Amino acid sequence: MTGEFLNPYTFIPAFPREGLPEPLRDGPPPARDLLRPGCWTGRIGVTLTVQTPLLLLDTARKTPLSDGGNGAEGHFVYPVRLRDGRPHLPATSVKGMLRAAYEAVTNSRFGVFEGHDSRLGFRRDAGFALGMVPVYIAAQGVLYKFQQAVLRMYDKDGVSIYPKDGQEAPRHLERLRALVRRGKNNQTEVVRFVREGAKEVLARESGERIVNGVAFVTGPNIEGKTCERFFYLEQGQKPKALELARPWHALEKQWNDLICDYRGVHDEAELFGRRRADGSAAGPGERIGDGPGQLAWSPHIHEDDVTVLRRGSVCYARLENDQVTALYPVLVPRDLYPVSPRELLSESLLPACRYDKLSPADRVFGWVAPRGSGVRPAAYRGRLRIGPVACEQEADEAVERFAGDGLPISILGQPKPQQGRFYLAKSADQPDRPVRDGTPKEKLYQSGRGLRGRKAYWHHAGLDPRQHWNEGQGKWDPTQVRVGSHYREYRRSRAAHDDKGLPTPDKKRYWTTDAEQRDTQNRSIKGWVRPKTTFRFAIDVRDLDAHELGALVWLLTLPAGHFHRLGLGRPLGFGSVRLDIDVENTRLHSGEQFADYYRSLSTPLSDGDGAKILEATREEFVRLVESSDQLVTVREAMLAVARGNPELPVHYPRTRPEWLPENVPAPPDPRGWNFKWFTENERPEQGRPVSGRGRALPGLGNTDAPLTTYLSDEKGGSRDDGRSGPSGRRRSR
Repeated sequence: MTGEFLNPYTFIPAFPREGLPEPLRDGPPPARDLLRPGCWTGRIGVTLTVQTPLLLLDTARKTPLSDGGNGAEGHFVYPVRLRDGRPHLPATSVKGMLRAAYEAVTNSRFGVFEGHDSRLGFRRDAGFALGMVPVYIAAQGVLYKFQQAVLRMYDKDGVSIYPKDGQEAPRHLERLRALVRRGKNNQTEVVRFVREGAKEVLARESGERIVNGVAFVTGPNIEGKTCERFFYLEQGQKPKALELARPWHALEKQWNDLICDYRGVHDEAELFGRRRADGSAAGPGERIGDGPGQLAWSPHIHEDDVTVLRRGSVCYARLENDQVTALYPVLVPRDLYPVSPRELLSESLLPACRYDKLSPADRVFGWVAPRGSGVRPAAYRGRLRIGPVACEQEADEAVERFAGDGLPISILGQPKPQQGRFYLAKSADQPDRPVRDGTPKEKLYQSGRGLRGRKAYWHHAGLDPRQHWNEGQGKWDPTQVRVGSHYREYRRSRAAHDDKGLPTPDKKRYWTTDAEQRDTQNRSIKGWVRPKTTFRFAIDVRDLDAHELGALVWLLTLPAGHFHRLGLGRPLGFGSVRLDIDVENTRLHSGEQFADYYRSLSTPLSDGDGAKILEATREEFVRLVESSDQLVTVREAMLAVARGNPELPVHYPRTRPEWLPENVPAPPDPRGWNFKWFTENERPEQGRPVSGRGRALPGLGNTDAPLTTYLSDEKGGSRDDGRSGPSGRRRSR
């Protein structure tokens, strides 16, 4: 009841590899033309038992909604993948799961680390605007400082007040002649305007001035926004050119990188796939309602013309010591961190660039040289193979099926490394320690910090297996009813009664309708693989050293109550699976045994004691781990995540509404406004988060306090950075 929770993902620390025990350091793989003495070759039988429902979706057989979409075009329903009447689990999926775990437990290099070379963006606080001035680009490298006035454009509901006085609303970058005066809060405001070239005379009254300028229109992209900006010069005023702190090409690059970051966080469906209430298509610059997903996008997000710095463009400039240090598309903008994630990862953890620099996971599972490296050899096949995976039950027994259009699954957010408080470590040498709580966000991605490591998903411990994974029998939305101390996080809430997040009469849950939420942000499923379903497969190994085989055996013999994660929907609790070795179907022989066999060509291979070999190699790996404090930290982190914590629910960060009784945990918000937690976590005070905010993702040590829900701010927060548009629900993930 305290509001404490576990974020669905955490990180297994990845330490720089220079100090590892000798057998785990980089080196070339063994030759494939012989079996070495003391190394093991053979087959390990494995049983995989499903603990929580497993999502095996057949993407090739997806179908649209039965009613043709009903305004939800792009939402698809996925059946379970079946082969020969049984659930089909590809061997590649199992191998991928094992490789990720093997990389972690041996502290190997990352197998893949692409797309992290660009600097990430973050939203500046409102105080940053104090150092901004409006500028007009007169020529390449020539910036004139303008003044600005507010131009009333919308009513309190964000609806345009134009046409007004026979005029249409001014367009972005349109040249105007206007009357301005000093208004409320000492702001200059536009009284009236005419288009450039118009013959109409502007009659001045007391206190009013005639000015010339350019409209700066970003659209109704903020809750409560009523005004746009007008950049102007006084009549007869000579433009003042600003001094540049950096060469013009450097300012252009900073601008272009920032625009790329703005656009990189949105896809085409978010910008152009929105629908009005009547089902018709809505433009990206159009406001279609209140709240996330309804407000307009700023022009620099979707209009190419406004993103090019050319003669006649207007934007904001950051001044330091009266020199322009950077250019921005809005007054309270996003900005770029000085370093990229790639620069914070130790070179020893990056994917191997040469054949003689392979880490343990590369030597066992295989390696491909990074694209464009041009090295030879450029690949290594590896010495481990996963055989076909066979389900032991027929589909009628193994698959839970859902009628109609199936079960709508909760939104699965994309990785958001921009959330530096969750992804960054105190330093590269201390990946197990998060950044300090309360660190100003502009100080997150800085030189000297490190990355937390490899993302891992908590096992959702403490769930009631009989009640949690069904719809329940009550009249309420099943996502709004607790099962023990947990909500059904895997299912998407039904539609909210309205955008205000009103409660039911008992004020214990959100008021939702009977309508399911199915759109482009989530998917529906026709079924899942039931808990207790079993699969069998074999792992063929060739010429593995004792410690290499031992690491694999350790992963296949986790303590009771510990689980690997497999398949889709892991943040929602799906895909906890148990791996166990089938000793009766395990055959392992040493290089010496194979040598003796081939010398005689008549004596069969002896049947060794598989259980004894497995235990001996496992102990060899455990001794190796115990010799390194870093490897012990990694091992304990892996066990903690695989075990889960039954005392804490697992869900994405969210706020609790003011009307909710103190003894009731916060239910999922049917509006999906999880971004409010992150907004509240960054609530500033004198340039840094207020006391108790600015929380980093806790480490896995016992001294780290869990995350907690915050009291909701129903006003919704600002969106002037153009970021919290139709994907507002997803940006927090």
